[in-house]
Amino acid sequence: MRIVLKYNLQIKLQLEIFLREELHLELSKTKMLITHARSQAARFLGYDITTLQKNAKRTKNVARGTRCRSVNGRIGLRVPPEVLKDKCDRYKKNHKVTHRPELENDSDFTIMGLYQLEYRGIVEYYRLAYNLHTLDLLKWVMEVSLTKTLAHKHKTSVQKMCDKYKAEWEENGTTHRGLRVVITREGKKPLIATWGGISLQWDVKANLNDQPPHQTVGRAELEKRLLAQKCEQCGATSQTDRIEVHVRRFGGRDRAHQMV
Repeated sequence: MRIVLKYNLQIKLQLEIFLREELHLELSKTKMLITHARSQAARFLGYDITTLQKNAKRTKNVARGTRCRSVNGRIGLRVPPEVLKDKCDRYKKNHKVTHRPELENDSDFTIMGLYQLEYRGIVEYYRLAYNLHTLDLLKWVMEVSLTKTLAHKHKTSVQKMCDKYKAEWEENGTTHRGLRVVITREGKKPLIATWGGISLQWDVKANLNDQPPHQTVGRAELEKRLLAQKCEQCGATSQTDRIEVHVRRFGGRDRAHQMV
């Protein structure tokens, strides 16, 4: 093992000299590390790269009629503990899961759709990780934050929001339980925003897509207000009068000098 480590250090030194003398580049010592795979993990693209070691897991060798350790020595990818903590901390304040006040002006449909989109993106990115199941902690944190955001918006309790939106549905032969907002539309399919139903099953053959398709959750709140063609301040419409743009000063007084 010492011989291999010494050989790797020599390669690293040669590479450093080549980059400095031939290409006039400096080798980053913080990024170019030599790691012992059995005791440490190498970080690459947000994954921890390690070698698997599990003596208890054995598979039967049909040809020899014996059992052998099937995973020892194989390369494995995992979700780094620091990444999981960082993702969870985004929904916390003072180490406590909290609501997101910046979303309170959005509809319940938009809020739930956004939480689901954020969680799905993280899960699908780490689909190759053998410890993908640890993201269940992130799911719990985000669910608490989601329900607190809805409860804070409607000035009610978290339990009432859970009772209002709890749902059960079938998908690919599997029953899922979670939260769901349904907006019915006359003559069209209903709009549905769901929280839950995302599998945490490890898939070593998954194709990672870091640019998922854009999910449209309706027009922006500002766009809805502009398309209303009605002044919220004075009630004027494009049919009755020219619409004014009212600008509120810091002192609280209003003025209306711009015309549309």
